[in-house]
Amino acid sequence: MNKLFNDKRLKYGTYSVVVTIIFVAILIVINLIIGQFNKSFDFTKAEIFSLSDETKSVLDNVRSDINIYTLFRTGGSEAIIGRVNQIIDKYEQASRRINAENRDLYLHPDFAKKYASEDVSVNINSIIVESGDKFKVINYEDYYNDEGILNLESALTSALQYVNMEISPAVYFVTGHGEPDVSNFTSLNERLKLANYTANTLNLISSEIPADCTALVITPVDRDYSKAETEKILNYLSADGRAFMLLGGVDMSKCPNLMSIASTYGVTLDDGYVYEGAETSYMMYPYAVLPSLKEHDINSSLILKDYHTLAVACQSVKNTEFQKQGLVTEPLLSTSAKSYIKARGNESANKEAGDKEGPFNLAVAVTDSTYTDKEHKTKLVVSGCSYYLIDPNTDSMVNGANSTFVVNALNWLNDSTDSIYIAPKNLTGSSIVADAGSAAKIKIISWLVIPGILFGLGFAVWITRRNK
Repeated sequence: MNKLFNDKRLKYGTYSVVVTIIFVAILIVINLIIGQFNKSFDFTKAEIFSLSDETKSVLDNVRSDINIYTLFRTGGSEAIIGRVNQIIDKYEQASRRINAENRDLYLHPDFAKKYASEDVSVNINSIIVESGDKFKVINYEDYYNDEGILNLESALTSALQYVNMEISPAVYFVTGHGEPDVSNFTSLNERLKLANYTANTLNLISSEIPADCTALVITPVDRDYSKAETEKILNYLSADGRAFMLLGGVDMSKCPNLMSIASTYGVTLDDGYVYEGAETSYMMYPYAVLPSLKEHDINSSLILKDYHTLAVACQSVKNTEFQKQGLVTEPLLSTSAKSYIKARGNESANKEAGDKEGPFNLAVAVTDSTYTDKEHKTKLVVSGCSYYLIDPNTDSMVNGANSTFVVNALNWLNDSTDSIYIAPKNLTGSSIVADAGSAAKIKIISWLVIPGILFGLGFAVWITRRNK
């Protein structure tokens, strides 16, 4: 018996089995511990399942409980729904205020009725975000399209902001002077919606500026404002008002009243259009300028993502000769030193003798902090860009940077710190997707198959050494 216990083969074999058992036990414990934390990792190239810093910032500021209801079919096998569930799980993990539940409309047919209206439809695969009495419905086409573009994070974070804010800010587009139809600016309207702005139109001939006006938006006109309209705007601005003025292409000689609004705050436009001489600073044609983005809160998100705006047929913004005290003017969009201005009617695109030389500012931020009986702050963004800045076709050429610039400007005018831009994610590339069935298989493989293989190998080593 003593000889048996002193056999080296038995000792080595027993040692191998014990080490294998300990190793397997450690693997099982590690898997159980990781499972308790409900954590997952995103190894996709585009970080499809990761939350952006903008979303994390919004979640950090959530102060009330928010419910996310998904209206998916129970047991559905659609790949996109699996991806959506994974992303929503990230929201739950990031904030204890977020609670997500699925409500299958086949099993709960009456659930969606209180969220539906004439203007809002609620269908299968919609997502409802609710907090208290406020809610927002995100339909399937709002977060995914046939081209494989997933815009879920932008839509979902926007909805979280909406239900978490007391009042949605309102902007008013001034009309009645031949301005482009606001409904044509589809990409800008979509960005305004995602930023939770209520967009309205305002005719100053028949209406006063509403009390809930966060900012006036003035777009290029065919005819001048009346003196009465101009007075309404100047009175509004003098009482801490805010305005975004898009003035490029306006015939200044025929619109003295409109231009007087900008000149009251120390800026006006150069006559003639801006051309770029630096090949890296324009797109296709010298008058399609790619201006440099200057350091400013309005541009910070665009600079961070290395985006470029596109300014087509624009004019230079310059300071007036006389400036009142308290004005601060900051450049936003600027041209290169090789840019130049061609006089109106000059059809040559080449730089010629007598052309005014750059660099030029194409957009500026103006703050009037004059002190009277109280601290006074009026804010304007004045741009020499034409209506092309908010044209959807132009906007699409720079991946939505133009509309993002405008919305960022409105956020700055509104003293908002919640300026977010979350780029859509393309799902057409290859990625790893683990639905419920795949997750179960992964658990079986990691908890049973791999430990079983390791145990078998250890046992085989023990048997081999014992028989030597």
